Amino acid sequence: MNYPELLSNFFYDPSSTTSSLNHVTTPDLFSPSFLDALKQEQDYLMTIHPSIITQHSPSNTSISSPISNYSNHNVHTMPEDDLIIRLRPFIRHYLHSNQGERKITILTSKVAQKSYGTEKRFLCPPPSTILSGTDSWFPLNQYSPEITVQITGEQPVHQTTIDWYQDNSLLDPSSAISAARHGHALKGSCVSKQLHINDADEKRKHVQAHVKINLGHGVSLGTFDSKNIKVISKPSKKRQSLKNMDLCIHHGSTVALFNRVRSQTVSTKYLGVSSLPDSGTCFVTRTSSWDPFLIWIVDLHRSSDAPVPKHHPDNPHYPAPPAIAIQTSAGQSPIALHYNQPIVLQCVTTGLVSPVMIIRRVDKASMVMGGNRVDDLSCPTGGEYGDEALGDPVSQLHKVAFQIVQDLSAAQYCQTRCPPSAYIPPMTEWSLPETSPNTIYLACLNEVVGMHKAVSGRSIVSPLDPTRHAYETKPGRKRRLSYQHMPFPTKPSLNRRRVNSLNDGLLLSRHGAGRRLSDDGTDNYYPLNGDCWTEDVSDASVWTIVGTDSVTYSFWTPPEHLLLNSPFSSDTASPITPFPMVHSTQYDQGILTLTGDKFSEEITVWLGDVAINTELKSKQVLSCTVPDTNELKESTAVQLDTSIGKYMIPILLVRKDGIVYNPQLFFTF
Repeated sequence: MNYPELLSNFFYDPSSTTSSLNHVTTPDLFSPSFLDALKQEQDYLMTIHPSIITQHSPSNTSISSPISNYSNHNVHTMPEDDLIIRLRPFIRHYLHSNQGERKITILTSKVAQKSYGTEKRFLCPPPSTILSGTDSWFPLNQYSPEITVQITGEQPVHQTTIDWYQDNSLLDPSSAISAARHGHALKGSCVSKQLHINDADEKRKHVQAHVKINLGHGVSLGTFDSKNIKVISKPSKKRQSLKNMDLCIHHGSTVALFNRVRSQTVSTKYLGVSSLPDSGTCFVTRTSSWDPFLIWIVDLHRSSDAPVPKHHPDNPHYPAPPAIAIQTSAGQSPIALHYNQPIVLQCVTTGLVSPVMIIRRVDKASMVMGGNRVDDLSCPTGGEYGDEALGDPVSQLHKVAFQIVQDLSAAQYCQTRCPPSAYIPPMTEWSLPETSPNTIYLACLNEVVGMHKAVSGRSIVSPLDPTRHAYETKPGRKRRLSYQHMPFPTKPSLNRRRVNSLNDGLLLSRHGAGRRLSDDGTDNYYPLNGDCWTEDVSDASVWTIVGTDSVTYSFWTPPEHLLLNSPFSSDTASPITPFPMVHSTQYDQGILTLTGDKFSEEITVWLGDVAINTELKSKQVLSCTVPDTNELKESTAVQLDTSIGKYMIPILLVRKDGIVYNPQLFFTF
């Protein structure tokens, strides 16, 4: 039977008392035997030849499944076994090609200042929503979505406009619609400015950005939440303790940087990366959008040719760290970043890496601070030549400057010039570390990122008091220094003593870092001060640093002819939220346990294209029975990871209305 003939049998001829369908004679069009036969033929059409319906079905005829029923949102649902049969070929195609996948990414800062009274301290950087994927965000290729953003506990809802990009080139609205009609994958970005946190609720410690997306033809896709944003009153001027990890910047974490002249919001410029075919990839500044950067501590002992992992140790979707960065493993305790340390910035999107730079603390206006010269290089040091004392941990929303290292080979040589056991004479005054003739800093020059020379030379802030600090004979109260966690060759036991001012902070060490032998062979303390000198770098070289966070929602929606929930092609579809999120997985004796949020009885776990038995323990826990591994190996979605010698298969969450949620996780066996 050919397909036109098959389709013609779906029409009822009132002049005939019988109707042929698959050679089955039925006296009544709605008899049970006819419905069973219709179900078989429709399964054949929907699962094997879905294109036949759209190509040959008459426009005035609609075919609905007799086993389907409508929910409150007029969306078809069906028995679980039938849903699996219908979805499996489409999920196989999706896993093989990623076709039809869409992503919603929400970027936010980790901390934000609270506004008091009538003032409005806008979130900086502002929450940013990115719409991406391999399929169109324009329903029926005609309408752009609408986005509204609201902060937890705030009444005003901020509507934002979406900028659409094709190959990193900004399109006007009409060009975006035209590109969508021609099947081009577009990327949408919107920045929600003028959002603030009021002081109505003094006990509020965290907030979220709630992003509501309405598709252009009137269907609500749902509301999506950002990661938590810690609420602070103002940036702390005190030395941060490593116990308060939220307020420190860490090695391998993402940050945003912005330059603001005289605290004017309208003049805020964010560091970003431009990647265009004509001009190449370079650092730029923008007022309308911002990019997250990975910040890495540089290990001057490592070669630029050293092997590197395939990706970020804690996030497989981030680029691999540079070869000269300190290498860490997944799950390792975070390493706090300190002032005067050598670092590099790496763009999360493009992987572009900056030159090696020294991160400096900005004290007042555009005056940066630096550490004293250190001759005993057995302790952790920083600076342009690796001979400078480290400062305090870098804190959220602090003002910083980045001194560009002009000769990396000289710094590497300097690190090995002084053996730890060499005798070092007593220190009677602070001395400046070695530096290049002209120190230059990363600067914001209009819309271009360039280099700017320091305005003034370096000068000592305060003299060393030898009677107070240099010749202590009794160890002070023992406190672990934060940079002891760093993977340097030696991890000495240090004593730290603080004085009143942050600028005069003195790090005293004994029996290891900073150790020196006196003439009679006894130990003395070696003073380390991360804030003993200053120089002016100009306003263009002053940046504010803040940690950032992101959350990505990846999903797939079924095509309209499956008669399921198709929000991009139907005006009667329901939202895809609440969106289930998986935070961790655990496998034990055939049971796979998923821990996350917003789970429900509507969710079934799939391993690749294999649906598995799923039990809802709570809204935070799903328990799944893993089938025999031979069955999983037959899946078209299974992969062999040669590096670990195990098979991997993606984990999917499938809702009963056909929505597929992809947590970007794998089950290994």
